[in-house]
Amino acid sequence: MFDEILNNIELFALRREACEENDIGVELSNNLTENKYIILKIDDFYNSLKISEPPPSIDCLIIVKCDSNQCYDFYLVELKNIKSPSGFTIKNIQQKFTTTIDDFLGKRFAQIFLNPKYHINNFKIYFISDPYNLKHLTPEQYRKRILTSKYKLSLLRKPYSFRGKISMINSVLPNPMIKEC
Repeated sequence: MFDEILNNIELFALRREACEENDIGVELSNNLTENKYIILKIDDFYNSLKISEPPPSIDCLIIVKCDSNQCYDFYLVELKNIKSPSGFTIKNIQQKFTTTIDDFLGKRFAQIFLNPKYHINNFKIYFISDPYNLKHLTPEQYRKRILTSKYKLSLLRKPYSFRGKISMINSVLPNPMIKEC
């Protein structure tokens, strides 16, 4: 899969060294060597289209190659550096993931991402933000604390599906660790 991504001019142009924006992002495990992952900046693709209103899309797609041949973990990541829950709308966040799954992965680049010779090991969706400045909490404390109505709605939404794998939107604090599979 990595060779096909790197040989595709449009996808190669989206490749980045990190998934970060406005002082938040994801951390990559020290065990992940450069040949084991690819980060694609999905919103750059849609913003480059010559249309007046590009569809909402996520910030990053991180693909991690597992040690078992032709097996991959997919991480869809939306980053929001906000000071309160009013800094986003649930509908917009949901549209970003829908656009990425249905259009980017499922139509525009389906020849790569829907290719059955590449097995999807894990499929995870992350909404990374800290609207209450709670980074000092443990992940368990954070999950309990963020269950305001807006977050409840995003967590209760119908799960997303990609190639037989299912994931809900996981609201996590900035800089979660992406590990090898």
